Amino acid sequence: MEALFHFIFELVKISILGCIYATFTLLTIKIIGRYKPDSWFDRVSQKKLKLWFISGLIISVGLFFYMFTYYGDHGLGDGPKIPIGHEIVIDNTNWTEYGYIKGIQTSDNIDIEMTKFIVVDNMLIGNLDSWFYDFQNSYFIYDLKTKEINEFKNMTEFDTFVKENKLPTSEELLTFEENYRKHWSGWRFWFLP
Repeated sequence: MEALFHFIFELVKISILGCIYATFTLLTIKIIGRYKPDSWFDRVSQKKLKLWFISGLIISVGLFFYMFTYYGDHGLGDGPKIPIGHEIVIDNTNWTEYGYIKGIQTSDNIDIEMTKFIVVDNMLIGNLDSWFYDFQNSYFIYDLKTKEINEFKNMTEFDTFVKENKLPTSEELLTFEENYRKHWSGWRFWFLP
């Protein structure tokens, strides 16, 4: 049910964004048409309502499809997602504290599951924590480019390594919700679905 309400909210947001962007498109074409009489811009700008409606429709359809791409899919309702680069997504269920990545496994042959993490310089840095599994190691660094994982037994070993390599320490890791808000707020929230 949450997904349905979020989907309806996104449709309304896409409609509003489509209207705003169509208005900017109309104004831009009108301005160009004024400075270039007898051009395509001048002819098109004479039919303001038709131009506004068609450009709004095209933009709205484009925003709708963008919402389901890797870069625009932030999950619907109770299934939030964070794209972190290189086609890798951190998923969450019901806004619990656990984020997980399907298909990337630890030395235990278990998919990565964590409560705190951060992405810096194409590296996912986080703790290994699960409500269901018991990991052998406590922290990890996953290189998004090379797809290599480096695991650490405890916080001391982890913090020593990250300090030597000038990476964020265990104290600088963020929760899933903090990472989600950091990624999807700001300009993404206001200008995209």
